[in-house]
Amino acid sequence: MEYFGMSESFISHGGVDLTDVDYNKLRKYLNAGYFTDPASTDQNGGFLYYMKGQDGRSYPVHFFFYSLLSVPVRLFLKFFYMDQLITLRLTNLIILTVTVAFILKYFISGFFQRLVFLTLVYLSPIIFFIIWPGPDIYYISFLLLGIFLFYKNKLIPSILCFGMASWQSQPLVVLALGSLMYFVYQNRKNLKNAILTILFLGLLIFVPYIFNYWAFGVFTPWTILDDGWTRIYGFGLQNVHVRKLFEQFFDLNIGLFWYAPILTIGGLFAFLASVRKEAKNLWMLILVVVTAFAYQTNPAWHYGTAGYGPTRHILFIIPFLIYFFVNRIRPNLQGVFLLIIFAMSQIYILPMNSFLAPKFENSLEHSPYAKWVLSRYPYLYNPTPEIFVDRTNHSDLKYIKSAIYKEGTVCKKAFILPGDKELLISECGYIPPSYEQKAGGEGMYVNYQ
Repeated sequence: MEYFGMSESFISHGGVDLTDVDYNKLRKYLNAGYFTDPASTDQNGGFLYYMKGQDGRSYPVHFFFYSLLSVPVRLFLKFFYMDQLITLRLTNLIILTVTVAFILKYFISGFFQRLVFLTLVYLSPIIFFIIWPGPDIYYISFLLLGIFLFYKNKLIPSILCFGMASWQSQPLVVLALGSLMYFVYQNRKNLKNAILTILFLGLLIFVPYIFNYWAFGVFTPWTILDDGWTRIYGFGLQNVHVRKLFEQFFDLNIGLFWYAPILTIGGLFAFLASVRKEAKNLWMLILVVVTAFAYQTNPAWHYGTAGYGPTRHILFIIPFLIYFFVNRIRPNLQGVFLLIIFAMSQIYILPMNSFLAPKFENSLEHSPYAKWVLSRYPYLYNPTPEIFVDRTNHSDLKYIKSAIYKEGTVCKKAFILPGDKELLISECGYIPPSYEQKAGGEGMYVNYQ
C-alpha cells in the first residue's frame, strides 16, 4: 500500500502525500483488504503507514526514495499495458542485477571468484526478497556496493552507499555514521580541507530525518506511530537483548544460519579472521554488531520473513558475509569443494521457501526446523515469546497471548499467560507436573513431552 502508493503520488502530482485522487486510483489496483482490514488501517480511517503531517496532508512513514526509483519501472509497465502491480518486484530485480553486474565488472577479477560471488548472491536468502514488495533488495544492494567500495578505500562513495541504504532501513545509519567517523579519523591531520566533504556526507545521511521533521515535526515518526506493538513496547533500547542477537542468527524460525549455514559459518569465520589483519576490520565488526542490536529497537524485530526464512532484520549482514567469503576462498581443491557444498546445501534448503516465489503466508507458520523440534523435543525450543506465539496462533495480533502448539490433537508445547490455566485444561486435558504459574504478566512455557 505505502510503497506502491508513493509511486502513484509521484506520477499523479509529483509529491509523496496521499491525495483523494491517489486514494481512488489505488482502490482500483489493490486488494480491498488494504482499505478495510484493521491490520492495515488506523483508527482514524487512514492507512497504518500514512500519517497526518503538520500541514494536514497524509505522508508516508517510510522514506520515499525507493518508490521514486520504481516510478520509471511503473511508467514502462503502464506504457506497454502490463500489470503495474509487479512494479516493485521488477524494481528489485533491476536493482540487484545492476549492482551484481557493477561489482563483477569493477571489483572482482578471475573466473572462480566471480562464480563464487554469483553463487553466493543467487543461492542465498536474498532471493526470497526479490518479489517482496519492499526495499530490502534495495538496501542489500547498496550495502554490497558500499562494502566493496569501503575495502577498496573509496570511502566517500562507500559512505554515500551506506547512507542511501539507511534511508530505507533506519538501523543502517549506524554503518553510515560509523564509516563517516572512520573517514574523519583517516583525515584527522587534514580536517580543515575535508570539513565540507564531512558536512555534505553527514547531511546526506540525515536527509530522511530532515524530511520527517518538515512533514511531521519529529525526526522519526516511528516514535508516534499508533499500532499495537508500538503502543505496548515503543521503539527504543528497552527492546534490546543479547538473547535476540542469538535468535537473529540461530532461532529455528527466523535465524539466518538455518537458511544459509555454510555462508553464515564461512562468512563469519572469514570476517573474524580479518580482524587480525587490519584495524578497520575490527571497527566494521563493531559497527555490524551494534547495527544488529539497533534492529532490535523495533518492537516488531522478529517480523519480515518472506515465508520461511530469516527475518529481514538480519538480512543486512549477508552482504558482509558474501564479501568476506569471496575474499577468503581460493581457486583450489578446498575452495571448489566448499563452493560445491554451499551450492548443494542451498539447493536443498531453498525449496523449503519456494526459491523465487515464497509463500508469504508461511511467515505465520513454524518452519520445518521448528516443527521437527517441537514434535520431538519441545523442551529444547524456547524462543522469545512473540516468535512462538505468532507462528503457533497463525496470526499477528500485535500483542502477546497464550498459544498451544499441537501435533494433530496432541499438545506438545504451550506459552501460557497468568490466568490462562483453564485454557490448558480445556485444550490439553491436563496440566503437566512442571507447570508453575508465574506472578505478573510475563507468562511461561509448558512442555507436554
